[in-house]
Amino acid sequence: MKKTDNSCPSCTKISIWAFLPFLTIFLIVFMVTATNAFAETEVIIPNEASDISCAESDSCFSPSEVALGIGDSVTWHNDSTTPHTVTSGNTEDGPDGVFDSSLLMGGNTFSHTFTKAGDYQYFCSIHPWMTGTVIVV
Repeated sequence: MKKTDNSCPSCTKISIWAFLPFLTIFLIVFMVTATNAFAETEVIIPNEASDISCAESDSCFSPSEVALGIGDSVTWHNDSTTPHTVTSGNTEDGPDGVFDSSLLMGGNTFSHTFTKAGDYQYFCSIHPWMTGTVIVV
């Protein structure tokens, strides 16, 4: 009596090759998601920010409003020759303690990662007309 062998080497190869397109799609989706996860947004403090006229054009922080996701970061670049701060809160109520760059000299940066959804106002404590908002969704 002939013994039947249930193993099929060519079937195994077909299964692996049939699985390859799904694996490829998974890897592509994973790489795209991983690259977009924890994104970083840049905000520039221009040289003109120390002049109160920037408040009229809402250009003291550029952009003055950014939207991002939970876990994302904002990096403020002081492109000005004047020191500034990036202080959470507003000029009416003062700092709220969420983040504070302390004195940010020209050419330096400050980053903050947002871990909770909400609207975060911020200002420069040296030049109170400089205001901005981070919206975390």
